[in-house]
Amino acid sequence: MELPKRSGDDRFVAPGAYGQLERRVGQAAARHDIPVLFVYAFDRRTAIGPYVFTDKLLIPGAVSSVAAALYSAGLTNVRVVMQPWNPRIRADESRLGGRPPQLLLISAMQIHSAPAYRLIRDAWRLGAGRPLIVAGGPKAIYEPWDFFGLSEDGAVGADVVVTGEEYVLLELLERLLDFKRPGDSLLEAFRRARRAGALEDVPGLVYRPDDGDGHPPYLINTGIQRLVADLDELPTPLAALGLFEPPHRGRRLARRPVPMPRLSRYTNILTVVPSRGCRFRCTFCPIPAYNQSTYRYKSGERLAQEMASIAQHTGIHTFFGCDDNFFNRRSVTEEILEAMARSSVRGRPFRDAIAFATEATEADVYKHRDLLPLARQAGLRSLYFGIEDLTAKLVKKGQSAEKTEAVFRALVQHDIAPMPMMIHYDGQPLWSRDGLAGLLNQIRFLHRTGAISCQITLLIPMTGSRSYERLYQDGLVLSRVGTQPVEDYMYDGNRTICTRCRHPWLRQINMLLGYAAFYNPLNLARALLQFDGLRGVRIFFQVMGMAGLVKSLWVSRADLARLIIGPIQRHAEAPRAKYRMVLPAGEDVTTRTASQVSASSTAVACAPVG
Repeated sequence: MELPKRSGDDRFVAPGAYGQLERRVGQAAARHDIPVLFVYAFDRRTAIGPYVFTDKLLIPGAVSSVAAALYSAGLTNVRVVMQPWNPRIRADESRLGGRPPQLLLISAMQIHSAPAYRLIRDAWRLGAGRPLIVAGGPKAIYEPWDFFGLSEDGAVGADVVVTGEEYVLLELLERLLDFKRPGDSLLEAFRRARRAGALEDVPGLVYRPDDGDGHPPYLINTGIQRLVADLDELPTPLAALGLFEPPHRGRRLARRPVPMPRLSRYTNILTVVPSRGCRFRCTFCPIPAYNQSTYRYKSGERLAQEMASIAQHTGIHTFFGCDDNFFNRRSVTEEILEAMARSSVRGRPFRDAIAFATEATEADVYKHRDLLPLARQAGLRSLYFGIEDLTAKLVKKGQSAEKTEAVFRALVQHDIAPMPMMIHYDGQPLWSRDGLAGLLNQIRFLHRTGAISCQITLLIPMTGSRSYERLYQDGLVLSRVGTQPVEDYMYDGNRTICTRCRHPWLRQINMLLGYAAFYNPLNLARALLQFDGLRGVRIFFQVMGMAGLVKSLWVSRADLARLIIGPIQRHAEAPRAKYRMVLPAGEDVTTRTASQVSASSTAVACAPVG
């Protein structure tokens, strides 16, 4: 279900509160040397689609943001591990300066939950000397209970789950440092703070109330986080870019992290966060509810300075804006673009020195097409569009074939690459004789109008979205295919796990045929013969797309075979939480909708199901 939200100004922390909290944590952290291991979990089974080779080339925004928050708050003995680079790393064998970590942070999306659970189990092998285990990321935000009860006896699990952003993590650390005595571990400080009830008024935490040997009797949920309204208050990612573990296939940490000037040898794309929030409320998207219907952003000067300093210190010149909708508000977009257009890197203007890509909705870009010349001066090279469906039968966001053609041609005219993202949904044919109803019709139309790349996904039940429970209740979600249960990693939009089609394998085949219609030798030849400012980008994405299609066919071959052979089993209802929600007074709220669940900071208990 959708996350509940706070009302009015209660959605935000006070202006300037983040900086004050950061300073307090820094003063407390100065008295301790706390080795921190921060791991971005990644499941290699999700490497399907045209962008399968970007997993090692891109540093996600959450990784650099959280690491920068730690470092700026005085926890400088930090090592950041990206599992795409270090797939075999073990939490129990990792050492920082010869010492095991006192704090293990794990960030995971739903599709990467399995390796996150393995890291937690690894850490527990250290016994009494194990680190405090903190889980975060999208999986933690929407399904925090899944990080507990990870062993047969139910004792193994995270100590605390952070269901919010950097502010929540720092507020947790402040409380723990207040309870940390000389010689204590951070885990001992956590247990002492929990016994004192000192964590119950920190919104955005979930933790068990005891150190029992079995399943937790219930979980304490401290409520919905408060947000930092002004993103300029957050630290720059540059602070974290000297903390990354070098790529290797070993189980232990290297002696030193990658020096900041050498980071560009291993990655060439860094995610930045210009804004958060979107004014659209698509039924399959959890973003508006997560942002509590707010729109937050960085100032243009801050964002331009951030990218310029990163480029100068690391050699990374390509940035992906982790925006939900960059053109959401014209005044903000224009101010950011103007600041970037005025900026330079070592004397070169952003137009030539920076490659910036981000996401936007077609309707907003169509409305503000006059900003595209300025956008190109600001270094904008690519715009990704969640078009989903040109006929607007799946979702209506103001998109149409006419607007698509106008926007794409304007982008190409200014050497900005249009990058549409589509959804192949039930009821959409593979091909239609007339119009644009068919998937192949839409894909070929997009290519003709100038699309440089194209992503095609399949509709899935997205945790935290309004349609999540309905898709299960309607019997669309597969629970088992042949002998294979449908696991978290399959919820990547690249596998058929949600359809009313009697032959689900047809949806999978259609998606692959859609990719083949866009990425193929004929379109590569056309790209080679098209001489304009986007020629090199066209060629690159055609080559990478064809390679990605081949890899996708190979990786998904077993899934496709099981879909064809069957049998297919389906869910009759949405999965229930491992621990049901119970208010402190004992009222069961497990089946309540998000709008009925209180979003106050009052602690909420979660009792075990069954």
